[in-house]
Amino acid sequence: MAEAVALKPAGAPAYMVVTVRGKILRARRYLQDTLTAIVTPAKDEYSKPQIVQVRSKRKLGEVDEVVIVDCELGGYERKQYELHDKDSGEVTRIKPVEHTLDAVE
Repeated sequence: MAEAVALKPAGAPAYMVVTVRGKILRARRYLQDTLTAIVTPAKDEYSKPQIVQVRSKRKLGEVDEVVIVDCELGGYERKQYELHDKDSGEVTRIKPVEHTLDAVE
């Protein structure tokens, strides 16, 4: 199988980096990290705002403070489980994927 080659224009953002803008809902320490829940603006007046959690080494701000933070997008697979369809009896194996956001510091 051939390897994919991608050329990134000069000044383009790094791959797998997203910018999160929103208001801090809460933050807590976990081991050496700070986990900050951030609510982002809704797309329009009828949509729900999204809530994401950003892991960082330092505190990103105070509750209710609006922040803009660059994050590296990551993820991992969780434990596999089986889903049984009650109507057909079919068994499907599900392996959920968790996404992570780590502050670029």
